[in-house]
Amino acid sequence: MNPAGAPDGRGHDQPGGMIAAPRVAGAFSPTTPTLVFVHGWGFESGFWDVLRARLRAWPQHALERGYFSSLPENDALPGGPFVVIGHSFGCMRMLARFSPPAGALPRAWVAINGFARFCAGSDFPQGVDRRILRRMASRLRASPAAVVDEFRRRCGAGPAGACPCPPTLVRDLRTMQELDLRDRLPGPEAPWLALSGAEDPIVPASMAGEALPGKPIDWLAGGGHLLPLQAPDWCAERIAGFLERNGLAPPAAARAFSPAAAPAASGRLVGTERPSGVGARFGAAAARYDRHAEVQREVAARLAARIGMLELPERPRILEIGCGTGCLTRLLGERFAEADWTVTDLSPGMVDRARSRLRLGGTVRYRVMDGEHPALAEDAGRYDLICSSMVLQWFADPAGGLARLAALLAPGGHLAVALPVHGTLAEWDRAHEVLGLRSRMIRFPQPGALRLRRSELAGRVGLERIVAECGGAAAFLRGLKGIGATAPRPGTRPLPLQLLRRVCAEFDRTGARCSYRIAFGLWRRTGVPMEGRTSA
Repeated sequence: MNPAGAPDGRGHDQPGGMIAAPRVAGAFSPTTPTLVFVHGWGFESGFWDVLRARLRAWPQHALERGYFSSLPENDALPGGPFVVIGHSFGCMRMLARFSPPAGALPRAWVAINGFARFCAGSDFPQGVDRRILRRMASRLRASPAAVVDEFRRRCGAGPAGACPCPPTLVRDLRTMQELDLRDRLPGPEAPWLALSGAEDPIVPASMAGEALPGKPIDWLAGGGHLLPLQAPDWCAERIAGFLERNGLAPPAAARAFSPAAAPAASGRLVGTERPSGVGARFGAAAARYDRHAEVQREVAARLAARIGMLELPERPRILEIGCGTGCLTRLLGERFAEADWTVTDLSPGMVDRARSRLRLGGTVRYRVMDGEHPALAEDAGRYDLICSSMVLQWFADPAGGLARLAALLAPGGHLAVALPVHGTLAEWDRAHEVLGLRSRMIRFPQPGALRLRRSELAGRVGLERIVAECGGAAAFLRGLKGIGATAPRPGTRPLPLQLLRRVCAEFDRTGARCSYRIAFGLWRRTGVPMEGRTSA
């Protein structure tokens, strides 16, 4: 696999966190402002990666607060004109930094889930009780990782997977308790854009308006506290339009983001780009896949056990997404002697492999199909069970793909999926981080991205951890290649061999174990139960 590599020339990291704009003649002039990204409390500069990729026509710079030991603080600003894009506390921090008398001031401001005051007072009853932040500060000294991860879970993110630095975290909690910068918000000389989520659990809608008095807010219906992760296209479209309207965009800005590709303000949770060549890579590994798929078999067995407890017809109509060589299909075939099967995979090689080794009872159809955008015959009907194991992490938009699949359920039908989520292979990530590098593995979805907001669906998502003994970094990489999981994060390429060897040595030094954080999602479409149901 190419799990590690240097980003390509479309936007590669430069010293000091800069990202170069695309190399297009006349793409931007020396007066084009640099976008300065400032993350919030409990996060790190990598929080911005997905959104930055969508705004790459602008020169960029990401500040690092240093909340984690592997990421030293880097608060230096770039030279020349700049625009502040702050998330949550990052917005307040920059407002304090540029309060008069300040030197060079931002040309414009973008506040995402932002605030100029956080804690409640007699003139700000909508704010957060100071005692909550004091308790967090007290607990940080004894259990820093637990406090940070609990906060991130409230936001809808996964664990940090890195060692927190309590002094900086405590200092900034104190700042949030003390500061009220509402009277220092920029005037008309510095254009302002505010983006907020209507369902933000940290800065609720009732608080957001009072925390930025006099500033209009662009609301995302259903949006939470992590809009740059949850709706990066929506954010990018509005930021690009705001900068263009205010004369702060390079001539090539339209090529950096296509509004036609952006979702409507629906609040859907968006992932990252799908890695290229996924189907071809898995197809090439079809013949050897089963020799390396120990974790995949274990996950399929756990998902099959859950499906076995569902109430399904005696002869259910089953749609499987991403069958691979048939790990899950075979287990379901043992439970259902007769069924109406539609077995699909993106890779023709995998479909052929499954067809050749499976013996299923009933009516069986094998199809090459992209499960994220299912294309089925108009007379295909509805399904009693739609299932998928270890596939949705490859979707560009897991929530959108799940919603499209749920729409294919019959009344009373079940959607059952298992997939690795954020925190998977954290040991490999940490082996990079201690060397000041960032893993080029795909970004695993956040568990929060699996919420289905459909009134006719009832369900739950549970998390389990599987730890595998890898036998060393070399064996780990051979295993990934063996199953075809070789597609790197979009926009990256392999690390130089010398750096990869250092990562492997660090991975081996710390135990050569791999943990998989697996989300199991089960949903049922409400409606009139089908006749002839039985427990499988």
